[in-house]
Amino acid sequence: MGVYMGMGNYMGKVEIDDRGRLTLPSKIREKLFIKSGDKLSIKVNKDNSILIRKSPTKDQIFKHLVGCITTPAEEKVTPEVIKSIWKQNP
Repeated sequence: MGVYMGMGNYMGKVEIDDRGRLTLPSKIREKLFIKSGDKLSIKVNKDNSILIRKSPTKDQIFKHLVGCITTPAEEKVTPEVIKSIWKQNP
């Protein structure tokens, strides 16, 4: 059983170890820029297939949100400003 990406691009095989862990093949890690410590999310689909996605970092989320929140014109919206707004309004 191999690992398939996209429209059937064969990316290698994985094996589950005795602790239930799997190692992603280096081709997949390189293609998705996955490194040690990165977070992944996993979903089991109705057909029992597994979908694994790389989770965005907090900085990536904040950078994406810049511009979505309006502040007084003299204040530049930065990830730090967004964090402070979230802390005030949990």
